[in-house]
Amino acid sequence: MFKNKNFYSILGVGLLAFLLTACSSSDPIANGEEDKDETPKFLNIGTAGTGGAYYPVGIAIADILGNQLNLSATAQVTGGALENVSLIQSKEVDIAITQSPMAVAGYNGTEPFKQKNENVATLFNGISQGVFQLVVLDSSGINSIADLKGKKVVLGPAGGGAINVVTDLLGVYDLTIADITPTYVSYSEGVSMLSDNNVDAVIIQAAAPSPAITELAATTKGYKLITIEPEKMEQLLSKFSYLNQIDLPSDMYGTKEDITTVYLTNMMVVRKDLNEEFIYNLTKAIFENLEKVQKSHPSAVGLTLESQGTPAPIPLHPGAEKYFKEEGILK
Repeated sequence: MFKNKNFYSILGVGLLAFLLTACSSSDPIANGEEDKDETPKFLNIGTAGTGGAYYPVGIAIADILGNQLNLSATAQVTGGALENVSLIQSKEVDIAITQSPMAVAGYNGTEPFKQKNENVATLFNGISQGVFQLVVLDSSGINSIADLKGKKVVLGPAGGGAINVVTDLLGVYDLTIADITPTYVSYSEGVSMLSDNNVDAVIIQAAAPSPAITELAATTKGYKLITIEPEKMEQLLSKFSYLNQIDLPSDMYGTKEDITTVYLTNMMVVRKDLNEEFIYNLTKAIFENLEKVQKSHPSAVGLTLESQGTPAPIPLHPGAEKYFKEEGILK
């Protein structure tokens, strides 16, 4: 009898010890918590179509991260600035290039977004300039944005950021999107359609020089870019703080004269929920190999560590903020 009681006592103590150990386990799965020390081994980078600056910049960053962080990083072709914000929110991409007004609109849930995208954070600013470039054939009869009324116009891929800028520019000319017939295809396909007279104009919202326009210049004669008139430029700059004036020299595309237009800044955004130390290391890897990014496209030469002192349009990821503070860029 005594032996049986002793056996069950020992069994009970052992079982209790097992349960206590299991309950106090540091295993994140046992605790129902995410392993916050885990870092991604696969990283998706949202860019845009292959005819702009986003894609080559994305490829350069993917190469840097693959080599420096020992992970698989891939530049993904996407719809562009608008779609990239949503893809970050849905975790379909991990970092992505977008336009500053798109990041702000997405984060706050204002048009064209239907809800707040609060999992989106700034990784860094000033990756390149998104330049408004309106290209037509000489035979089109289009000499101003005002002449786009009733015309078939390529606005880039669906999900890109051009639609918002185009809406603002058309408004200064008392036009709306309803006054044109939008066509949503890649910039490369758009200039091909223009060359074949299947559309009247192509609007490219991308860094200059644009590979798509360079391609057009090499294969098509009798094309031109449209300049924004001084009085309209004044209205645009006073009404839309995100726009800046820029002059494209005639030797950029072989135009007859310099082209005066507007640009906005592009930026890199990141999933806010990614591990702080991982994003710190990711940011450090990019900026310690910045020359490769700068060489990926002419528009990226302005991306510098010093330029990160400019206030971010939406909150910085804590990991990026940690790196910039460590480098003395932020206080």
